[in-house]
Amino acid sequence: MNKQDKLTKDTFSPEAFTYVDLGLPSGRLWATENAPGFYTYDEAVDTFGDSLPKGSAIVELIEESTCTWNDEKKGLDITGPNGSTIFLPADGYTWGSPNVKAKDDEGNYWTRMPNSQASARYLCFHSGGVFPLYIYYRSNGFSVRPCREL
Repeated sequence: MNKQDKLTKDTFSPEAFTYVDLGLPSGRLWATENAPGFYTYDEAVDTFGDSLPKGSAIVELIEESTCTWNDEKKGLDITGPNGSTIFLPADGYTWGSPNVKAKDDEGNYWTRMPNSQASARYLCFHSGGVFPLYIYYRSNGFSVRPCREL
């Protein structure tokens, strides 16, 4: 599978990812890389199921870790309580077309937390801040970072 191709329910396997223990209170493990491609909310829920982080997982990740914008790599360095790190690239988003918007400026990652029939919650960040439970349209194409609940 090409790194740009989206995973589907039939091609996704949690075992295909490497996970890191950041030392979070929940013991939750986070994948070291994003799933390839951009997903609408419904695609993300259907494809990743329990590997798509709950809203509480995103809140824990942000509140229990040190988050630093990395201007060189264009994204967010996240250092957990035990000193282990993950990097979330600012991959931008898609909206209404396959063209990527805000690449290297903004990172958007779905949670498994609906807000309404038309919207859902996601992690948003850029060089000016981190916003763990923003709300936007489910039809946007955002990134996915799998996690493992323990």
